Amino acid sequence: MDDPRSAAVRTLVTVHQKRTTAKAVWNGPRPAAETALVLGVLRRRATLDAIAQVHSTRKVRLLKPDTLAALRVGLFEMLYHDDAPDHAIVHAAVESAKRARRLGDVGFLNAMLRTVRRESDKQQTDGDVRRTLPRETFCHVFKRVVFPDPNQKPAAFLAARCSTASWIAARRLEELGLERALRCLDLQAATPPLLVRRDPRAPVAPLANGESLDDALAGGASVQDAVASQVALFLDPAPDARLLDFCAAPGGKATHLAQLAPQGEVTAWDIAPERLEKVAENAQRLGLTNLRCGEASGEYDGVLVDAPCSNTGVLARRPEARWRVKERHLKGMAERQLKILKTAAAFVRPGGTVVYSTCSLEPEENLGVVEAFLALRDGFALEEARTAYPDEARGDGGFMARLRAPG
Repeated sequence: MDDPRSAAVRTLVTVHQKRTTAKAVWNGPRPAAETALVLGVLRRRATLDAIAQVHSTRKVRLLKPDTLAALRVGLFEMLYHDDAPDHAIVHAAVESAKRARRLGDVGFLNAMLRTVRRESDKQQTDGDVRRTLPRETFCHVFKRVVFPDPNQKPAAFLAARCSTASWIAARRLEELGLERALRCLDLQAATPPLLVRRDPRAPVAPLANGESLDDALAGGASVQDAVASQVALFLDPAPDARLLDFCAAPGGKATHLAQLAPQGEVTAWDIAPERLEKVAENAQRLGLTNLRCGEASGEYDGVLVDAPCSNTGVLARRPEARWRVKERHLKGMAERQLKILKTAAAFVRPGGTVVYSTCSLEPEENLGVVEAFLALRDGFALEEARTAYPDEARGDGGFMARLRAPG
């Protein structure tokens, strides 16, 4: 069996070189150990690099991709996996360098990992925040300052400590202040909980003790994030409503709508028809005979538009998004989202309801799109808009707005 550390290094190199996601590289299930290392490094990348740079004799950002990936995997496991022996972590990083024929980096990796371990202590209480990396039940306290001073450079501190892009850190700081921004961004750097929806009108919850995901799914549960689970309820359809989910794949919200309107009819549509196969599978598993996949036609009582977005509200679940999306991309995303909303809203009946939602926290993609739509479509009215931040919703964030069509 392939060593999970080596496999994680290879995956991270491919993600970097192809500018893609780990899910796209894997194209299927992977061993839990490899998955944890890859996703952990992607979530904690900036934190690992900040710690590495302080202890390094080289510019970390200039390291070759395979050396950098081996260093990050080693540091992540050393700092976040308490049961891994140091000698095994160092050995794996050295072997990765040898396999990649980076013989000149063998000594560097060996020295780096040993230095970080030697110059950090596990303590029960926080110390100087510039030298402290909190964990669930203790803190790593470094002899050297590893993070910027939050009093002098708060956005830089957030970006390094919480491992996120500088522009995201600066925006959360401006919106929420340092203390709450730190809390939210810390949640987005952590491994998110697995939540399931069992009752269409009850909150999502973790699996019961001793229960497997397969058992939960066989029992009629659906995997769904905390904010995502609120969107269909926000539409508030009547039991016999005719509904359209305009960006339906993979089907969590479409099946939720079908459960909320058992005497009604739900049409699931997506710009990529092949993605509707997953929607159909979920509907069949749940025994939903009132959900069909296909083209929209006629008028609907309610239309749901869960638009593609930057995903800055769900960075814990989509860790690559924090590095892939740039602030300059938001304008183009908002233009696309407005186009989708305009197209979808054309299917709502007079007096009907449109819900626009995203997994983003950025105003350009959220209220900005809604306001632009209202300026173009006379008669539509905004009934309610809601932004949920990660500290309010089990580490997830997002936006939803309910619009009423002219009657």
